[in-house]
Amino acid sequence: MKTIAIKILSLSFFLTSVIFTGCKKDETAPGTQGPQGPAGQGVTGTSNGFISGTLSGTMRDGTPFSEPFSFSYYFGSESGTLDSLNAGSYNFSLSRQTNDVFTNNYAYMTINTASKNSTTGTITNMGISLKKSIGSNKVFYFDGALNSGNVTSLSYNASTGLFSGSFTLSIPGSSNNTTNTATVTGNFQGNVVQQVYRLAQGSIINKN
Repeated sequence: MKTIAIKILSLSFFLTSVIFTGCKKDETAPGTQGPQGPAGQGVTGTSNGFISGTLSGTMRDGTPFSEPFSFSYYFGSESGTLDSLNAGSYNFSLSRQTNDVFTNNYAYMTINTASKNSTTGTITNMGISLKKSIGSNKVFYFDGALNSGNVTSLSYNASTGLFSGSFTLSIPGSSNNTTNTATVTGNFQGNVVQQVYRLAQGSIINKN
């Protein structure tokens, strides 16, 4: 009986060895390398209008700065929007950056006006980020935001959607990374798309 058990065990080891040997990958020479595929296409923005101006203030170490900026690209389907909150309140929104979807260089703003034809308005949301080389091993970086301030010289063309204006805004130290008050002065221009909302029945609920 013991002899039979040993023979069965030996047969099992033999069969296992045969199975692993049969499954072993053939050691062959590598094949010829295929042709190089086409270069990938990066994400590119659309150029329309601009948000430009000068950013000035004081760095954390007390060094004054004055840096120009100009952003003219946007990513997405709309270059800007116009939305009426009610018959006496309108929000114009623009956002521009450099032609890089992952950039640290951009500015955005939402401006509230009493009518579409107002020449002045109020900032309800604005942010600016600027990063640039200023010499060997030196990078200037500013990041700030605010939710108040006045804009002037506003102009909106309902036929073309072109919206433009000027601004001089003060960003407190608590709202930017220099921790000192900064001033941003500039101009903007861009096409805005009016937002229109409809009920299921088809009636327009926002046509101002």
